[in-house]
Amino acid sequence: MGHPLVSVILPTYNRAEYLPRAIDSVLSQDYRELELIVVDDGSTDHTRQVVESYKDSRIRYMRTPVNKGVAAARNAGIRRAKGELIAFQDSDDVWRQGKLTKQVETLEKASENVAMVYCIMTRINKDGTYRLLPDENVLKQERQGNLFERLLRGNFIGAPTICVRRAVLTGSDGVGVFDTMMPNLEDYELLLRIAKKYQVAYIDEVLIDTYLLGDSTNSNLLHGVISNCMILEKYKDDMMRLGLYQKKIGYLRDFGKLVHREEAVDEIIRRYCEKD
Repeated sequence: MGHPLVSVILPTYNRAEYLPRAIDSVLSQDYRELELIVVDDGSTDHTRQVVESYKDSRIRYMRTPVNKGVAAARNAGIRRAKGELIAFQDSDDVWRQGKLTKQVETLEKASENVAMVYCIMTRINKDGTYRLLPDENVLKQERQGNLFERLLRGNFIGAPTICVRRAVLTGSDGVGVFDTMMPNLEDYELLLRIAKKYQVAYIDEVLIDTYLLGDSTNSNLLHGVISNCMILEKYKDDMMRLGLYQKKIGYLRDFGKLVHREEAVDEIIRRYCEKD
């Protein structure tokens, strides 16, 4: 029996400077049965030239005419994917050697009710400091199996760590793809959909390094509040059952005070969470 094809989806927007590092870390994996779909999300730099400089037949390049955001770009890549398994990479991150081999082997040994496998990743700041995700606040016994309720309390799985069965996303009984209506946290929301229906496997090893290059803005901060409120509404019954709903709204209000955007945050909460 042959090894399953893994479709690696790599969305990118004006990151030509960092893109080779991410591409190289995928193509150099010891697991060779892969296709790398680079989705150029309307870049205005030399991203196309960077991708076309590779002479590896496993690379597939596609470009959207305008920037639509990471959720739409990942969905476009998923639609083009041919693999039985789908993995995600970001344009400024690096996979460590053996990532795909270990993830494919884990899924091949797992039951069909295990939808995906993830691993530990480092989140490296500009100054070189880093932290792990998941960190010590997530107990080892809480990192695999039925994760839905644990994930409702907070996300600890990074999208670039995931390898998921394609049928889980796009099959006739699948959970669907990324929600393009969300300003951000679309990966967290998709993880909740997956975890509500399936079990999740975990590799207790750092297999990816992620680099935090951008600076947050007030606009992005408010996008985060909107996305959190959208998740609260989507999973309101589950949040209420676990006693999390009002607690999380309280966290958002405290956050608004912290960043001096209290009125804006209160308005977002009223719009999404306190509708008649």
